[in-house]
Formats: sequence, structure tokens, C-alpha cells
Amino acid sequence: MKNRVSIFIAIFSLLILSCSSKNEPTATGETTAQASTASTKENHLSLKINGVEWVADHDVFGAFHPKGYNKAIIIAGSKGPKNKDEQAFNINIYNTDGAGTFNFKHGNPELSVAQMGNWNPETFLCGSMMGHNMKVKVITASTKPDVIEATFEGELTCNTGEVMKVTDGKFYYHE
Repeated sequence: MKNRVSIFIAIFSLLILSCSSKNEPTATGETTAQASTASTKENHLSLKINGVEWVADHDVFGAFHPKGYNKAIIIAGSKGPKNKDEQAFNINIYNTDGAGTFNFKHGNPELSVAQMGNWNPETFLCGSMMGHNMKVKVITASTKPDVIEATFEGELTCNTGEVMKVTDGKFYYHE
């Protein structure tokens, strides 16, 4: 009889423990509650350029350690018609193990880069080899599925010499 009571208590305890919902951090630092709400968000890339809002309307893409680019985070999106006038924005952060805050500028040893292509016919490249200074806070970076969430701000120097001030950058991608 004593054994039966002990077994009953053990089974009851296991049942309670298995049904309880824990909110423990995952390998990416994301809690299970955050992970479950992440799947309900829509892929999104937005920023302000010199105070004017810019929102990607297609090709929003993110990746964490994509094939061929070990230790990389990719943030990208495009706006406008899919022709020579399409504006494309991207941030590539290299030599990273995951989420964190990244400050990088042109000539950084990791070769991390931020750029805007096709701003207008005269301003065809801002950032990249023209010059950039960015602060990117990667909140979530995971793979299988790829989930990238980040905020960012900084400056992009254009081929015309103009300096774009990037503020209020927000990115979310879920594969």
C-alpha cells in the first residue's frame, strides 16, 4: 500500500511538471513565449532616410549562418518596381555567433556592410565601398527556421557625396 501511494505521488508530480508551461530562454536567448508569438509576425523591413520613411514592399529576406557564409547575418529588402528603378537595402554582418549589438564602419576587419542601391538615377549606391557607419542591434538570430529580428541606425555615404542618415530601422524575418 505504501508503494502504491509513493507511485501515485510520483506519477502525479510528473504529470503536473509535464503540464506546466515554463518560459525558459532558448539557445538564442528568446523565451518560448517570444518564440510562439514570433511566428505570428509578418516579415518586415522599414527605416527612415533623412527623416522620410522607407518600407520594403517585396523581397524581405533574412538569414543566420546561410550556406556558404558561416557566421553571418543577412538583412535585406526591396522597394518599387522590379526593374532598374528598384531600390534595394541590405545589411550583412560577418564573423558573428548570434544576437548582439554590432557597430561597424567602412573598412572594418569583418567586412560587415550596409548599403542602399538605386536611391535614384544619380545616386545609385550608398554605403558599401562608398562608406557606412552603422549600429545594428540583433535581437534574435536563429536557424532552422531562420528568424532574424533587429533594429538599426547609422549613416551611408553615397556615390554623389551625399550622406544618408538612417534612423528607426526595424527588421523582422521568419522563414
